[in-house]
Amino acid sequence: MKACIIGVSQEETQAVAPILHFLGIEIVMDPQQNELVDFFVVGSLVDVTKLSLPLPSIWLQEHEEMVSEGTVWCCPIPWRQEQILPILNRLAESPNMPRTQAVNLNVYIRHLESVLIRHALASSNGVVSKAASLLQIQRTTLIEKMRRYRIDKSEF
Repeated sequence: MKACIIGVSQEETQAVAPILHFLGIEIVMDPQQNELVDFFVVGSLVDVTKLSLPLPSIWLQEHEEMVSEGTVWCCPIPWRQEQILPILNRLAESPNMPRTQAVNLNVYIRHLESVLIRHALASSNGVVSKAASLLQIQRTTLIEKMRRYRIDKSEF
């Protein structure tokens, strides 16, 4: 399994990375590398409720009013084995998880498209027309995709 860590502080990284490593989960620190990951670990520097992540996520914050569709789990650090293992087992059993013999192409394409849009917006400092030019698509198409993936240009 691979996990992409986003919006984590140095302290959170130091707490989470050894546990993931111990469990045999490879860590991807830069979501712009276009690597296929299995889930996200979202730190305290980001509000996961305002993100539209294409894959399941573990949020390192406690949140009582979390609206979850089974894709976001609140699991604040420090992690204990009895807390994290059930979540990881559910991730592994998820029908959206790529299997060694197959890949869910729709999930992968949505993830890749979201990553590329975010990268283009970051490269263009949030200027949508420049990002659309970098992606070689129409500005209106980019706006539609940003709406679909709930990407806000003010983040960049």
